[in-house]
Amino acid sequence: MATDLAGLPEAADGWARRWRRPLAVALAGVAVGAGLAWGNHAYVMSTVPTSCDAGCVTDGSLYFSTDPLMRKVEKDIAQENASVRSNGQYDTVVLLDPFTYSGGTVSQLRMTAELAGALLAQQAANKQRAGRPEIQLLLANEGTSAEEGAAQAAAQIQALQVPDRITAVAGMGLSVAATQTAAMTLAGSHLPMFGGVTTADEFNGVNFPGFYQAVPDVESQVQALLAAVPVPQGQHITLIDSDQPSDIYSAYLNTDFTTALKSTADLTVDPFDPTSDPAVAGKVFADDASSVCHQRSSPTATKQNRQAGTEHIPWIVLFAGRAASLPALIQVFQQSAACVHQYVTILTGSDANDLPASVTFESGIPGATVTVEYADIEDVSDLSPAFTSRYQSLGLASAASPPCRNQQYDPWAVATFNSVMAAATVRAPNSAASATTPTPAPTISGATARTRFSFRPSGQLDILITAIPLYQNADGRCTPVSPGS
Repeated sequence: MATDLAGLPEAADGWARRWRRPLAVALAGVAVGAGLAWGNHAYVMSTVPTSCDAGCVTDGSLYFSTDPLMRKVEKDIAQENASVRSNGQYDTVVLLDPFTYSGGTVSQLRMTAELAGALLAQQAANKQRAGRPEIQLLLANEGTSAEEGAAQAAAQIQALQVPDRITAVAGMGLSVAATQTAAMTLAGSHLPMFGGVTTADEFNGVNFPGFYQAVPDVESQVQALLAAVPVPQGQHITLIDSDQPSDIYSAYLNTDFTTALKSTADLTVDPFDPTSDPAVAGKVFADDASSVCHQRSSPTATKQNRQAGTEHIPWIVLFAGRAASLPALIQVFQQSAACVHQYVTILTGSDANDLPASVTFESGIPGATVTVEYADIEDVSDLSPAFTSRYQSLGLASAASPPCRNQQYDPWAVATFNSVMAAATVRAPNSAASATTPTPAPTISGATARTRFSFRPSGQLDILITAIPLYQNADGRCTPVSPGS
């Protein structure tokens, strides 16, 4: 899909201001018909789509789903954008993430939380931009990994870069091959990118000029996790690994776990296909559980503990995959006859933030007692009152006390807030023909009460959290993990 920006009339910016309501419509239909002019209002009004599917870009006036909470947040974004446009000249930040669900790994709640974080950041940034153009927020739907809309969304972002004064892109979707393609495209257009979701090690300014991360990468997560949950000496360790080559996040979990433990642990890697039939995946997981729990030195033996008297020594299982596959793996361990009266601790990365605490309730069939420990992406222990009150006003924070604080104030919302706030500091270049990537401001205000982000001379975002937050999901409850506990 290509759009010839050279043929745009000089009045393109004026058109962009006059016809904001049908903006999303024009974007959804831009691929239809060679020679379609951006100013063809009659065409736009006669081809109104009903939704914003994978590859679509919208100002919030097209809905991604029928979910009422997501629609409410989108409506608020559309209203904020309308207010910004009515005030005259503006700059634009684009949030590029999956926003429709079709067999992917991103939950509806996570998508909604990311939209909410972006909305709150847009509102906060516009209050701070005294004397400068306000920020319009466009939403680019790359779809889930099954929908593959990232390339189309990136092409539409390029087409709007000049007429809509796009200064930066936030979010950056998933750590999958489609994100890699989009990052290459946007880097070629000298658009700064601020990752609030992707965590694979390769997504940085070295590999993609102008790519800043507002979240810790996989290597940092693995190092923090293994420091807090040391692997017992002499125990055979099983690494259960997603074999999807396009899933870069899972691949780096595999690499970083293996690198960290190759000299100290007896490690076996067992692959599985997350796209296979559930019965097939279940058989693979059953074989893994039997292999883990049939080891010679049973970890059900206990050791003295000064506080509790005794504690169980669990089998350690490393999981290099997505949270969507974890409930099935947990259930297999809980129901495996080979694992009766045994204990299993699964270590994994930040995608497990989407794992419901309820999955670790013990099943009716006696098997292993399973605990999941994972590294998260954002510290939600000290959020600013302004952020929490406005997040609550959107109806996203649970009224009742949730199992874990990081499920009340979703880390994906916090990370998206931070990435959009960073993107909002980028100034529009003086010339559209600039061959350099604009840089963000030296500091930005994040969602937490006590920290700000700063940028190192290398151009990478310096995450000023005291430690990567770690969580334990056990017995249907979620609790923070202290290093060395």
